[in-house]
Amino acid sequence: MTTFTLNAAAEFGEAEVKTTDLAFDFAVDLAREQIDVYGARWSWTRATDHDGMPLMQTRADTPRRLDDIYWESGPLIPAPRPVTHAEAVAAIDTPACTAAEAKAEEPTPTPLVFARIINRLRGRSS
Repeated sequence: MTTFTLNAAAEFGEAEVKTTDLAFDFAVDLAREQIDVYGARWSWTRATDHDGMPLMQTRADTPRRLDDIYWESGPLIPAPRPVTHAEAVAAIDTPACTAAEAKAEEPTPTPLVFARIINRLRGRSS
């Protein structure tokens, strides 16, 4: 026996359904697109069936019950949400590397230091 609850904000598109079964317990955020294990993207049609189970649809397929999708296509995960304008601006305005984080560069050897290294290497070979 499957029991489920659909929260009151469903008509505004901010819905979450909690489904409980003897074999599994899961929650799905209906306001976001969901991805099954095969990569298909499922969206809530804003409709429910006669039992009150949300109907989900992928592309032009006929709507299907959420619990049927869960059993036949595996667990659903929320699709990544799009980046907001504020997040994009913050990413662009934030420098990738600040001066404090910059690694100090190795000093360039002077001709005198280079000559000493060469002389040491010559001494080892003789």
